[in-house]
Amino acid sequence: MDHRLELSRVEEIARGTIELTFHRPEGFAFLAGQNLNLKVPELLFPDPKGPRRTFTIASAPHEPELRFATRLSGSGYKQTLQRLASGSLFEYLGPNGQFVYDPEVESAAYLAGGIGITPFRSMLMHGVHAGFKAPTFLFYGNADPDSSAWHELFAGLAQAEARFTYIPTMTNLAPEAPWPGERRWLSADLAAAYLPDPANTTYFLCGPPAMITALTDQLLEKGIKDNKIRYESLWGY
Repeated sequence: MDHRLELSRVEEIARGTIELTFHRPEGFAFLAGQNLNLKVPELLFPDPKGPRRTFTIASAPHEPELRFATRLSGSGYKQTLQRLASGSLFEYLGPNGQFVYDPEVESAAYLAGGIGITPFRSMLMHGVHAGFKAPTFLFYGNADPDSSAWHELFAGLAQAEARFTYIPTMTNLAPEAPWPGERRWLSADLAAAYLPDPANTTYFLCGPPAMITALTDQLLEKGIKDNKIRYESLWGY
């Protein structure tokens, strides 16, 4: 099997965040929430970490294209991504990962910080396609609405899906900024304010390591069993 993906397009989907869309090879299968390791055809700028990075597949298994999203940075790899043309061929390894959609939980709380939203886009779109079996809550923390990837998509899903609730929180707004929703940092207390049954909810956490550590400690302090806490840390994004 030819383990290469053909780039379809690159576009900015939020301030400082780009989405890469690839043609999906025939027979390519994965689970909602898994990841791929992508190698650029060539580095156009020097990067000491080399030409490979691992990204969560943001599309759901039933969708016809493969989507990935990443925060921009000054790295040679990220600068290269912004300049590659449609038709560029990426080598890939995977799919890999155990942080995946689980249809058997009684209630699901997804807590995402920044680009940690990528596995949850996949899981939520899969849940819509398969039919949500459990109440599902997305808590999504960002600096402001302009930096929130797929914000309008999730807001629309929440209006259309009775079992899905979307709680975006913007943590870097001026007090006078016109935002009607939450402004608190992601926390166990924030989640508990919205969850009807916190003790019987399974918590899925994705974001930078410090966020994962803090949230895990808070949930454990509230008596949440450790087998109800699942997480994926994103390093160096």
